[in-house]
Amino acid sequence: MGERYFLAVACPECGYYDGDVYYAPTCGFTEWECPECEHVVDLEKLTGISYDDASNAAGIETLIEGLIEESE
Repeated sequence: MGERYFLAVACPECGYYDGDVYYAPTCGFTEWECPECEHVVDLEKLTGISYDDASNAAGIETLIEGLIEESE
């Protein structure tokens, strides 16, 4: 589980513009395919936001550990 992003992307091949691109690296949504020319854009490379950057697993783990400690 992690962060999700809505992006605007212009295809570098044909210039097609999509103002509603979904990027959720922790859910496997990491590429966008241009509906005009079918060029595939790697959204991690485009945004610079990696799987680890988007993941909130460490924060959730810390919260759970705190809850466990409080209940003991």
